[in-house]
Amino acid sequence: MAYWKTATGAVLLTLSMAGVALAQGTPASPAAKTSAPQPIVGDPTQTTATYGDWLMRCVHAGNGGTGPQTCEIVQTLVRQGQTQPVAEIAIGSIAKSAGLLFTVAVPTIISLGKEARVVGATGTPSLFDLTWRRCLPGGCFADTPLNAEAVKMLRARTDPANLIFQDASDQDVTLPFSMRGFPQALDALLKEISIGK
Repeated sequence: MAYWKTATGAVLLTLSMAGVALAQGTPASPAAKTSAPQPIVGDPTQTTATYGDWLMRCVHAGNGGTGPQTCEIVQTLVRQGQTQPVAEIAIGSIAKSAGLLFTVAVPTIISLGKEARVVGATGTPSLFDLTWRRCLPGGCFADTPLNAEAVKMLRARTDPANLIFQDASDQDVTLPFSMRGFPQALDALLKEISIGK
């Protein structure tokens, strides 16, 4: 885990916006770079708000941030005594009709033989399991839809929860994550993406 030196960045936003970067085409020629700068659009293309240990970020797709908005709440996990992130948890929705999705990004040096899971206290049954979806150079991604019962369980937690997955040597890695500010962050997210509570 210590070798993973790159921040995972926006989890859902990265996956949902991957096509945007590809659609922008090749970089401009050096001659084009000397032309007059483009005017700055008044509205921000990305906004963030902090709720306890959770960060809500919203990105507007398209040129100048005029396209559709995608939002998520995120927590970056860092091991005690280290500065590099070892995982990122995000909750968001790719489409308003799709409901909430709980997504994690972890280093590529993992075992895909067993699902990742979220538990309350270590050694207790899973609150829910996550299915591995893909591995990219920056990390591997697992997710699961969040039904109303899972959302209720997360809202009710005051103690940290734990993300558990297996590393490349099939050993369990347990990463606690804070629930401080989670209800407020989730409420702000639901308001922003207009999904009913």
